[in-house]
Amino acid sequence: MKSRYLFIFMLLTTSILAQAGEYRTKSVFSADYKCTAEEAGGFNHTATGHKLALFKPDEEFFLIHISNIPDKAVFEMKSKEIVELLGSDESRVREEVERSYMKQEIYSEDLISEKSSYFIREPRDNPDKVTTYFPNHACSAYKAKNESDISCYESDSGKTFQFNSVTGRFSYSYSGSWHVKSENNYYGDSSIFVFGKCKEYYR
Repeated sequence: MKSRYLFIFMLLTTSILAQAGEYRTKSVFSADYKCTAEEAGGFNHTATGHKLALFKPDEEFFLIHISNIPDKAVFEMKSKEIVELLGSDESRVREEVERSYMKQEIYSEDLISEKSSYFIREPRDNPDKVTTYFPNHACSAYKAKNESDISCYESDSGKTFQFNSVTGRFSYSYSGSWHVKSENNYYGDSSIFVFGKCKEYYR
């Protein structure tokens, strides 16, 4: 059994060391985006029904490309043993993070899809914390000939986020929690729709 683990460790070591060199993302994307709400509305839930309402459009979202994840977080995305094996070299750690996180499918020269090349965060999410880049924050990105789309929150509590790079527009929705058992005269989070625009974001 020990020899088997040693063999696996040696294979991993060989694979990682073979990737030495300056890191360059294999993703077809590279930009980060800041997305700001312009209009929001939906339903407030009560004991007797649902009331249509407009809300203050104060939502913000950040789309972070995997190559731009802050140093502190990217080093925590791999185990200490792997980081030590890579000599704590940032370029090699980033390459290993991308290799193990990002999944890319090339259907043709004009149609490429990627999973986990982007992560979405809200202002309350600390960009330096590794939890901000957990799977429920990962996005799917599709690049066609003249445009690209990024979709997030695909498995996170009834949320959706859609962004189109040509229009620069995004749509966000949250189904709320009216369906959850109510307590203390609280009938669930509001169900909301948010519309706004995204612009490239530089740090």
